[in-house]
Amino acid sequence: MDVPLTQAIRLIYPRLTVLVTSIDSVGRTNAAPYSWCCPISFKPPMLILGIQAKETRTIKNIKQTKEFVVNVVTKDWVQKAIKCEAKNLDDKFAEFGLETTKCSKVQAPCIKEAKIVLECKLSEIMQPQGADHYIVVGEVVTAKKDDGLKDSEIVMHIGGGKFVLPGEEMNLERGKK
Repeated sequence: MDVPLTQAIRLIYPRLTVLVTSIDSVGRTNAAPYSWCCPISFKPPMLILGIQAKETRTIKNIKQTKEFVVNVVTKDWVQKAIKCEAKNLDDKFAEFGLETTKCSKVQAPCIKEAKIVLECKLSEIMQPQGADHYIVVGEVVTAKKDDGLKDSEIVMHIGGGKFVLPGEEMNLERGKK
């Protein structure tokens, strides 16, 4: 069955749900959820974010300070994280009950509830010709993971308001030697 091209990219799911925290040049913080996040390099460790090509607070902050934090969302705080997509709030952390802590290598805060935190320095921001999203490339400068985290706690985004938790695990023989 053919799928309209406007829906094609939605066929790639589920996607990791993250809350990106950032800070501007005068110290104002922001948080916004994204599900277009994936690794692109082992050495150095790098990831990309797909962020709407609008001058959102997240993109402005990243352009100003050249850093951001990727907080992987787990089921215990997912509703708080998703509410952070609300616009024009001065303090989303207080509004939605999220606690922040200081990061070790970047000025942007991390989320205390996050069981995986990736502190990133901006490598570059690109906008492919005709695309409606920026590609934000970040080098991971510090990574933290809670030893008690279970894969089944990590929230994946299907689309719209639909989310899912990982279920069955499989081990497969790979073709590379």
